[in-house]
Amino acid sequence: MAEALSKRIDRRTALNNHFKSLLALAISFAGICLAGFAADVSVSPFAYFERARNVKVSTPDKQNFLVLDEAVWQHSRADLGDLRLYSGEQEIPYAVVLEQGGTLAEHSSVPILNKGVVHGNTQFAVDVGIPEYDNIRLDLKTENYIAQAKLEGENNLSGKNWNDLGTYTIFNFAKEKLGSNSTIKLASPARFRFLRLTIIGPVPTEDIKGASIANLQENKAKYAALDEVPNLRTEGKHTAIEWKASDRVPLDRVHFDIDPSEINFRREVNIYCDDRQISSGSLSRIRLVRRERKVESEDLDVNLPGLRCKRYKLEVQNGDDPALRITGVHPQMLERRVYFNPHGANELKLYYGDEKRNPPVYDYAKLFDVPAANEVAQAVMEPDSANAAYTGRPDDRPWTERHPAFLWAAMIVAVGLLGSWALKGFKS
Repeated sequence: MAEALSKRIDRRTALNNHFKSLLALAISFAGICLAGFAADVSVSPFAYFERARNVKVSTPDKQNFLVLDEAVWQHSRADLGDLRLYSGEQEIPYAVVLEQGGTLAEHSSVPILNKGVVHGNTQFAVDVGIPEYDNIRLDLKTENYIAQAKLEGENNLSGKNWNDLGTYTIFNFAKEKLGSNSTIKLASPARFRFLRLTIIGPVPTEDIKGASIANLQENKAKYAALDEVPNLRTEGKHTAIEWKASDRVPLDRVHFDIDPSEINFRREVNIYCDDRQISSGSLSRIRLVRRERKVESEDLDVNLPGLRCKRYKLEVQNGDDPALRITGVHPQMLERRVYFNPHGANELKLYYGDEKRNPPVYDYAKLFDVPAANEVAQAVMEPDSANAAYTGRPDDRPWTERHPAFLWAAMIVAVGLLGSWALKGFKS
């Protein structure tokens, strides 16, 4: 009996020893993992940015802005969320503004009043309904015409002192497929309660379908040129324009230079992105005199929705006309400005090129309002360069995924120990 008791004690002792071995292995494995994590720690705030640029501040006592160029897009996140400005090691908050222009109001319909014929011309009035306006859009049924719209303003519909606001040319060249224009843009905002329009030309009263008015306060978009130089060639009845690009850089507009002698044309343009047609536009220039009325309009831009493609192709449809004499094609992107307060610093540093960095959250950006032109100065970026402090981010996969050999070794040892323990238990 004593012998049996002794064997039980030996088995328990062996079991305890095996568990102690497994525990020692686990502790050793954990130590290796912790050592691996400790080795990943980086102390430099600039170590993960691939690119760095000096920023020269000309007026350090006011807000500044810098204009982002193509090089920034080439190396930064697609949303520009990895941009960081530093003064020494002090991070400088900023706000990114897209200079897309646009309008600050929409057109609203206005009632047509007193529509009739005066001295052989269609005439009507509108009740404006808003305190200030600079844009009147007419909805006309008439096609294939050219006319003049005389605009007058008064605060009393039955008043006698109508103020002359100018005479504007409106037209519709549907037959020639040269487009139309029935919008009146005032040189400066007006505040008259009523407007009276007299259309001098072949637009009958029954073709006046409506009118709308707005205070648009239009701001022109600002564009930055891209480096690509397109190739042009004529293929049958169209002109093909092609170039290669980086799909990291947005394309917002293509501007055409066309020989000034080319007039009275309107050509459709098809846009292809990586061999897929995704959009269309048109080019036009009108210089006409009809019935002693002069018409001038020009649109040589193809606007695009921020395309990101590796290969672009535009086809200008010439139809049966000779190909347009295109003297230049200019890919452009909307200007992106980075506004910031340098807090007296004459030189800052812009860092970017860290795909895994989260976009910043600044109170400055939340409360930012674009300052007036005299309240802001432009800072200048030096050329793009590699960041000398760059080390790269550590591998953020789980430690066991980065070092599978250690995991397999530990598993083999553990299985061996367990097998040995089981075998000894079986023999006993």
